[in-house]
Amino acid sequence: MAATSTSLSLGFSSPLHPSPRVRSQPQLQSQPPNPKPLRLGLSLTLTPATAAPRLAAVPDGVAIADVVEKDWSFLESAGGGLQRALAAGALSPSSRVLAVTPTAAFVGALLASTPCDLLVAAHESLYVLAGVKEEHDEVRCFHLEGGGGGRGGGVVEAVPERFNDFDVVFVCYFPGMGISAAALLKSLAKRCSKGAKIVMFLEDRQNFEQHRREHPDVVTSDLPNKSSLEKASSGNKYEIIDFVDEPTLYLAVLQFQG
Repeated sequence: MAATSTSLSLGFSSPLHPSPRVRSQPQLQSQPPNPKPLRLGLSLTLTPATAAPRLAAVPDGVAIADVVEKDWSFLESAGGGLQRALAAGALSPSSRVLAVTPTAAFVGALLASTPCDLLVAAHESLYVLAGVKEEHDEVRCFHLEGGGGGRGGGVVEAVPERFNDFDVVFVCYFPGMGISAAALLKSLAKRCSKGAKIVMFLEDRQNFEQHRREHPDVVTSDLPNKSSLEKASSGNKYEIIDFVDEPTLYLAVLQFQG
C-alpha cells in the first residue's frame, strides 16, 4: 500500500457578518433569541507521499542494497589531466562521442572545448545523469545497470544501437565498472567506427588507493597496466597509441583497427 501524507484544513464562518435582528413578539414567556450557530467546516485531503520509494516495486530476488544509489561525488574534480584526456580524443564538430561513467564537470569541459555532433553519456548513477541532463539538455543520457559481467555495468548494451559508429569513447572511471578491460573493449568494438579512439583516464592517480579504501562499493577493480591492456587489445583489434601511468594521471589511448 502506497504511503500517504495527510493534510487537514479548517474553515470557519466569518465573524464580521452581523446576525439578523430579531423582532420581539408577544409571548407567554420571554425567551432569549437563539444564538447563531457556529459553522465548522472540515476537509480531509490525502495525497501520495513522494519522499520514500515503493519497496514493493523491487523484483523478487533483488536485494535492497542493489537498488541504492552509490556515492560517486568523490570524483568531481577537473584538473589538468582532464584537458589532456580531451586533447587525446582529437575531437571535431562532426565527432560522435560516448562518455562512460562521466562526471558533470567532464561533460561541461568537453562541450566547452569542442562542440561535437553527438554526445552520449552512460552511467550507473541516475543522480549523475540527472545532473548532466539538467545542465546540458542536448546530451543523450542512458542508465547502465550495475553488476558488470555483461549485464550493463560499464558495458554499453544500454545505449541504443541507433547511436553506433562512435568516433571517440571516453572511459572516465574504469575501476567503477566491475568488468575486465577485455570485456569493455569487446563491448565497445561493436559500437565504434574504424579508427575510433578509446581514451581511458583517471586524474589524481596517487589518490586511487584512498578511493579504494573509502569507497569499496564503487572502486571494485584496479586500473589496467600496459601489459594487461596489450593482451586485451590484441584480441579485440585495438592498438595502444599512448600510455601514461604517473602519480597525477593515468591515461591510456587506444585506436580501433576493425
